Formats: sequence, structure tokens, C-alpha cells
Amino acid sequence: MRVLIAILAMFSLILDSAEAANRPNIIVIVSDDCGFNEFSLSGAKTFPTPRIDSLAANGVLFKNGYVSGTVCSPSRAGLLTGRYQNRFGHEFNIPAVFSEENGLPLTETTIADLLKETGYRTIAIGKWHLGYAPKFHPMERGFTDYYGFLQGSRSYWPVEKPSRLNQLLRDREPVRPEKFDYMTDELGRAAVDYIAKHKADPFFMYLAFNATHSPMHALETDIEEAKKLSPEKVKLRAMALALDRAVGLVIDELTRQSLFDDTLLIFVNDNGGATDRDNTPFRGHKGSTWEGGMRVMFAMQWPAVLPKGKVYEPPVIALDIFPTAMAAAGVATTRGKPLDGMKLDGVNLIPFLTGKETGRPHQALFWKNGGKWAVRDGDLKLVAGNKETRTTKEQTSPELYDLASDVGEQKDLAGSRPADVERLRKMYEDWSRDFPRPLWGPQVEIEPAP
Repeated sequence: MRVLIAILAMFSLILDSAEAANRPNIIVIVSDDCGFNEFSLSGAKTFPTPRIDSLAANGVLFKNGYVSGTVCSPSRAGLLTGRYQNRFGHEFNIPAVFSEENGLPLTETTIADLLKETGYRTIAIGKWHLGYAPKFHPMERGFTDYYGFLQGSRSYWPVEKPSRLNQLLRDREPVRPEKFDYMTDELGRAAVDYIAKHKADPFFMYLAFNATHSPMHALETDIEEAKKLSPEKVKLRAMALALDRAVGLVIDELTRQSLFDDTLLIFVNDNGGATDRDNTPFRGHKGSTWEGGMRVMFAMQWPAVLPKGKVYEPPVIALDIFPTAMAAAGVATTRGKPLDGMKLDGVNLIPFLTGKETGRPHQALFWKNGGKWAVRDGDLKLVAGNKETRTTKEQTSPELYDLASDVGEQKDLAGSRPADVERLRKMYEDWSRDFPRPLWGPQVEIEPAP
């Protein structure tokens, strides 16, 4: 499956005793389907999210933060492996039916695999969405503890007769009966319990909320609070209030346990907001390769190391979380160095954020979701496949945008800059040429646009 000892040797894992004793805790918090303009951090006045906003006040806000997938499961596969998920066929959402074959390929190594091997307690909480068979379970993918559910969505209320896909699990065992008030609060409380229990040892926590993904379930108390702000989208705003409250529980527990300064805490949304969400100022929604499909709220704090209140402009991507976490843990990595024969696509962001390294972490970023694709090179972006066509083999001509002056992707420059269109198209073709066919989902053959 994964020869971790060989991986560690390849990575030259040099941890002297002082570093090992002072390694930070690492927490990655993932929200689900939130619109970009559904955080007060982006200026949304009717979506107050002060606890999430505090991560930027105490750390770094990424103005050009991306994920590698335009929908839930591929995005999570990229985040946890540090590799474009297209490299291993995880291009589409895993179908919501039990399968022994569909899941994050066992050939891939996760953040949890490596951190567990180097002495971290590795804890996964919440939504998994990376496979339903036992071999894909979080505790088979590097996590020492799990509390959550495997399916991509489920009720926020206890389910009397859950399926094996949406049941709540404690490690590998179903929780019977399910006893909690509201899923978002429950996941926050579970995170607090794990932090308190394992405060003496370094831990990595992957806290994946299903908020604010459908179904639209909200507590009455949050609904009443949301009504005071606006009569529109009341349930959605109530769900956002609960999400922010749960993030606050984690922050408060870190403070209570004197872990706040020495914890690397990352918050990222899993993809662009769904079609009923507000992604202002971006065009498009979840599933598209316009900015609204994969440009997300992304913030990071590590008070002992990173500057506070920094706004970082160059593009970054959730693939960077893997090498950044490795560096924080004292795992020596080299940009672009192979991992067990596989290329890491992420970059350690810490030297860029502290000023030790200048320039952009990435000159170019890429996306592919079937016939929808995009490449961003500097501030130029070529995007294709988002408009409806007559057949699945037909593709509309690519659109070219300058994101420095047109973040809403309204002024197509393709007609006036054909050389840039061809240059970026060639970059995309070179990037995607050797990808395997997707392991599941639509097998769309795309003919090149004229």
C-alpha cells in the first residue's frame, strides 16, 4: 500500500530531540460548500463570522486562495495528499453507493500517514467522503482516531435508522443511538474533547464540518438570531452562525490548554459555494472552473511563527497544506521533491509568509473536472468547458481573463490575445497529458476547440 519507512527516508526526516519535543499541533478545519461572500471576513455584513475572521487577524488571509477540486471529494483528496487528484484518477465525487473499489487510491500517502509515522496523534473528525469500504476508512489512511461519517452529506440531526454510509462512527464502530443536538456543534465539541485529551502530545487534527452543505438544517435559536440580521436566506445564515461558533470552541480550547501560540491552525472551504450561494465578486459556483468554483476563503495562523494580520496576495492552493504541515512538524522537504516516486504539487508556505522567500509560491495553477478545465499563469487565466454545449464531446472556445483587473471574469480577452490563449492551452495540455482516466464518474471525451 504505502511503504512509509521508505517515504520517511526519502524525505530525510531529520528531527533532533529539541525539535521533536517542541513540534506544534496542527489543525486543518474544512467548511463545506460555503459561498465566498458568506463570511464577514469577505465583507458579508449579514454573515457575521468573528471567530473565523480572528484566524486572519491572528495570522494570514490568502486573497487568492484556491482548492484543487471544484467539488467536495476531489478537493479533499488533493488537500490530504498534496497532489493534484487528477494524477491518480480522483477527478469526480465518489458516488453515494457502497463500493469496494471507489475511494482515495491506496497508492496515495496522506498527511496523516506521515505525521503518524513521526509520532503525531492523528485525529479525523466529521465528513470523510473519500471511500466507504473498510480499506478506505480514515483509520486505514493514517488516522489514529475518527469521529464522523463517511458520506458526503447527511442530516444535522440524529438519525434513528442510519445507513452504513451516513451513520455516525466512533473509530470504526457505529454510535447507537445517535445522541446529540446539532451536528455542527457536536463536531466542535468532539474537537474540544480530543484537544483536552491529547494536549500533552503533538497532534494533527483534520476537522471537516459538513456545514453549510445541504440539507438546510438549523437550530431554532440560530434561526432567530439570523432573522435579526436579514429576512433572506435565514437558514443558511443560521448554519453559518453555528459553524463560526464551533470554530470558536476550538480556538477557546487551544487558549484554555495554553496551546494557542504553538498550534498551526488552517481554515479553508472545500470548493466554491453551491448554486444557491453568494460567491461575490466571482463568477460561477461549485463545479465550474470560473473563480466561483474553486476560489475560497483560506486563512492560516501560527502566532509563534507567522505574522499577524498579514494579507497575502500571491495565489496559493490547498495542496500547499501538506508540505506546510510537514515543515511545521520538522519534516525536511524540498520543493517538488518526489514522494515515494510521486510528485508533490504543493509548496511549503511558511518561508513565503515570514519573508524568508520572495516571489510567488506558484507561477501556474491548474484545474480539471471532466470537460471543465482552467489554468492560471500569473494573473492570466484560460478557462473552458463551463458553458453548456450540444453534446458531451463538444467544447466551447476557451475564455481568457486578466484576473488582476477582472476578477469577475467578465471581459473575455481570447479574441484579442490569441498567442496567450495558445500558450496557456499548451501549458494545460502538458500538465494533463499523462493523467489516467477517472476511476469513476462520467468518462467524457473532449474534442479540442477550433
